Amino acid sequence: MTGDGSLFTSAGYLGPLEESCATPKHGWTPAPVRLADGSWAPAYRKTHSWGEFVFDFEFAAAYQERGLRYYPKLVCSVPFTPVPGPRLLAASEAGRRDLARALIDRAGETSAHILFLPESELAIAESLGFLPRAQLRYGWTNAGYASFDHFLSRLSSKRRKNIKRERAAIAATGLQIVWRGAGEIAEWSRIHALYASTYEMRGQPPYLTAACLRAWASHFAHAMQLCLAYDGDEIVAMAFFFRDGDTLYGRHWGAARDIPGLHFELCYYRGIDYAIANRLQRFDAGVQGEHRLLRGFEPELSHSAHWFAHRGFHAAIGEALARESAALRARLQRLREHSSYREASA
Repeated sequence: MTGDGSLFTSAGYLGPLEESCATPKHGWTPAPVRLADGSWAPAYRKTHSWGEFVFDFEFAAAYQERGLRYYPKLVCSVPFTPVPGPRLLAASEAGRRDLARALIDRAGETSAHILFLPESELAIAESLGFLPRAQLRYGWTNAGYASFDHFLSRLSSKRRKNIKRERAAIAATGLQIVWRGAGEIAEWSRIHALYASTYEMRGQPPYLTAACLRAWASHFAHAMQLCLAYDGDEIVAMAFFFRDGDTLYGRHWGAARDIPGLHFELCYYRGIDYAIANRLQRFDAGVQGEHRLLRGFEPELSHSAHWFAHRGFHAAIGEALARESAALRARLQRLREHSSYREASA
């Protein structure tokens, strides 16, 4: 079994989101597309663009400037979860094509968007007139490492020394860092408070509720893993992850104290260590974050597809996305030329 992100379209994952987070009150109205043969696609009518991680605020502003309505738009995605994976959930290519057509029909006079879809589904969407868009993300691949030190040995000397220095600084704090399956956790109020603190620092309310985290823990007692930092009996920081097949997915983190390097330790180094120890092939730590390049992650592309009912805007946005894509791919090439592995593999 490969980790293709299917966990995130399961009822156990989507259900808790739709019960307390991705709700009409919060601008997400569930509108799944379902066909007679059982094929379906998770979709939502959105009255804003938050929580998607594929940013289209400029498109919305352009519509508004011309007196046109951009919202509600139809978004085929997993709320608050920028994880690539299947979105057109059908047994055949023909079924996936029918779902993509249905999204266009359901969008009506506004727009339809399919986010973080695999390239095979992107090709289907493009054939129906969707516009392709890509963005950078940073992933880690297990090259058969026997240990974290083995992984470090593949990095350039500069990167290796930097990681060792960062990890030594965290070890010197005396914090106890442990992994726990979600089914072992009782302190969900504390976990949620730490998660929420990351948003509060940016002046935003958190996307996820404590009830959602508890429900996920019930559904994914083992697949949901938490890395906890203790000072005595107090949890001072946490990061939580999901396992799906051969992939570890980093999701969120939070800390009660500003401890330099603790974010890197919990969210990246411990994740890599966990993937190596559990013989996982991939570690997906989420979108954005070019600083991950310095820590053994490598740049790659994730994809989305966009259809606009307004033909003039569809054409204009297509031209803008083509320019954006050219610049992005040039940047991707530059980043790959400065890989942390370059010296070790030369």
